[in-house]
Amino acid sequence: MKVAIVLNSGKKISRNITADKVICADGGILFYDGTPDVFIGDFDSYSGAIPDGVEIIKHNPHKNATDGTLSVEYAIDVLRADEILLYGVTGGREDHVLGNYTLLALADKANVKIRACEDGLDIHLARDNFSFNANAGDLVSIVPYGGECTVAHSSGLEYPLENLTLTPYDTRGISNVAEGDVSLSFQSGKALVFHHLKG
Repeated sequence: MKVAIVLNSGKKISRNITADKVICADGGILFYDGTPDVFIGDFDSYSGAIPDGVEIIKHNPHKNATDGTLSVEYAIDVLRADEILLYGVTGGREDHVLGNYTLLALADKANVKIRACEDGLDIHLARDNFSFNANAGDLVSIVPYGGECTVAHSSGLEYPLENLTLTPYDTRGISNVAEGDVSLSFQSGKALVFHHLKG
């Protein structure tokens, strides 16, 4: 099952959302142009009416996780998602943006495919052997996540990565350029891959 999760990004979602189920994480409902299947939150950023037929999962405000985390957990544990699409990851407060990247790691830990879909940008958490479709000229940035990562081999990039260790202390993986579809082979570690879509 493909599940879309709309976060409280502070801006309207312009990308087309196609999924079997849509979850709005609290204030995310303000920026989704449709009726979600599930509303999850503590109502700290949304106090309006919820449309009829929407399943409401209300949490105590004194919780130990963000509404985004609770939404990803619900998608995995209850809806049995095998793919999750996140919307609104990069909008809103800066601390939430950093926290939202952990949502990719949370799904990856459960072996669930996940991708953040922003305006003109896809964000992946990559490890082992990873590939994605790209057009020539797309910008691609590879940022180590959770420590160092070593890219053993890459293809489809203007600046090839061969036996290259990326650390949290350098910017070597920023602003590469796709020549077409991209594949990465990681010897160790994992990275956030920012794929800026042309046009």
